[in-house]
Amino acid sequence: MILKDNALDLHFDLVETDAYKTMPHYNYWRGWRIEEARNPVEFVIQALWQDYINVDEYKDGGFEYWSRVVTKGGYLEWHQDTGEYNYFNKDYWCSDKSLLYYPKVTQDCEGGFLEIAPYNTRSTLEASQTAARKIDNNTIERIKPVTNRMVLFDSAQLHRISNVYSGARYNLATAVWKETPQFFVEQENWSVASCNPQVQEMDFQKIDWDCKYEWNSVC
Repeated sequence: MILKDNALDLHFDLVETDAYKTMPHYNYWRGWRIEEARNPVEFVIQALWQDYINVDEYKDGGFEYWSRVVTKGGYLEWHQDTGEYNYFNKDYWCSDKSLLYYPKVTQDCEGGFLEIAPYNTRSTLEASQTAARKIDNNTIERIKPVTNRMVLFDSAQLHRISNVYSGARYNLATAVWKETPQFFVEQENWSVASCNPQVQEMDFQKIDWDCKYEWNSVC
């Protein structure tokens, strides 16, 4: 795991860009080895990752990215970073590495810690859920959300977001794949229309992202 504070020196506010504000739920970029960043979000992704990976090792893959704004009462259960589109089926599999970046954390934010457990086995959803039920709280690493902080870790590492008691934490999350998932070969931008964990089903819709090539809020 790598943690870095004051990770970027940006001349713009990422959360105020049109691209960040309108980002679909799940997005994909082949990376700067293949094509230049198309919007400020991808510009930030390159700035965050370029010193930590050899992009030539990912010539057949790329970067999946998404954002979350977690406010009072919000949290996220234990999970690995996988292809959400295959989360409930036999093709469940983890990406290679994940990077969580906080472009903004409000001053009144309490809670919302990134919690990381020791389990990092690439196996099945059932195996990860079983491991989550057996986590010893004494082994959990807790990382406070801080503006301009980044955390890089193994995508298979079980992690969650603890309850937010006040304020808000904005993040940009990225997962790098060594081979582009077929889901993103078909379409780069998707939104979740519905999710029903009880019947293990998610409904995804292809999205035409109007701000995919939008730079005007940065220039």
